[in-house]
Amino acid sequence: MTRRSTRLLIAGLMIFISASPAYACDKAAAKKALARMRPHLVANVVSEDGWVVVTFGQDYFSWSDRQCEGVVTTYANADACISGQARSLEFRSPSGKLIARADRVRGIQMK
Repeated sequence: MTRRSTRLLIAGLMIFISASPAYACDKAAAKKALARMRPHLVANVVSEDGWVVVTFGQDYFSWSDRQCEGVVTTYANADACISGQARSLEFRSPSGKLIARADRVRGIQMK
């Protein structure tokens, strides 16, 4: 995926979040947002020690801090919408470095 198309995808996902009222949960839109993230933004999702571990794809290295925060926020909100509650999520770089955590107590914390 080119840098330009990655930026457009991230911008579109951020618009999805900012356009959705906090009280609304459109499960169909949330499922579409998560599906759009694969395989370029999100490479792998597994359960590990009570956490859902989301590993970003190689495009991660071209993201700004704001874009990374936008992807994390979009993923966490869409996941909560679909599952019906906030789950314990860890976000990692392709090399395995912890980038962010999200859970129902502390919310989203960028590292």
